[in-house]
Amino acid sequence: MLPLRMYNRFIPGLAALGALSLVFITAAIIVDVVLRNTGFRPFLWTSAVVEYVMLFSTMAAAPWLVRTNGHVAISSFIEIMPPSLRLLAGRAMLLIAILTLALLCWRSAAVGLQMVASRAVDMRSINIPSWVLYAMLSGGFGLMALEFLRLLLRGETYSGTGGGH
Repeated sequence: MLPLRMYNRFIPGLAALGALSLVFITAAIIVDVVLRNTGFRPFLWTSAVVEYVMLFSTMAAAPWLVRTNGHVAISSFIEIMPPSLRLLAGRAMLLIAILTLALLCWRSAAVGLQMVASRAVDMRSINIPSWVLYAMLSGGFGLMALEFLRLLLRGETYSGTGGGH
């Protein structure tokens, strides 16, 4: 039970870290603009780091959004279905989401491992190991797949009633 409790705390903690990273992005951009407009030399790393942190904040918050039903769901078609078909369609969509995210997780991890093996570097204003990008993608996709799997295993599905799952 301890690993499950830790995981249950990890997802909101990761989302909070994603939110804090948006605060960092805001501060970094403000500092960059102020430095540029007051005649000082801005930091070289701002643009590259902000791009990576934006990806991190997205991948960090996405599993929490799945957990809290904050993800995008199109309900107009499902709402007109009969209840039994609505349940089947909702579960099928969860299964498709799980399989798609698992595939994306696997593929981004595979590419990331290739980047590690080749020692590839993303050269911008600063050098960042290329695997970092793929590690964030793989982690985010994997955690989203787990969250959708939890919904499926609990017997939940999109209900189309505006209340989420």
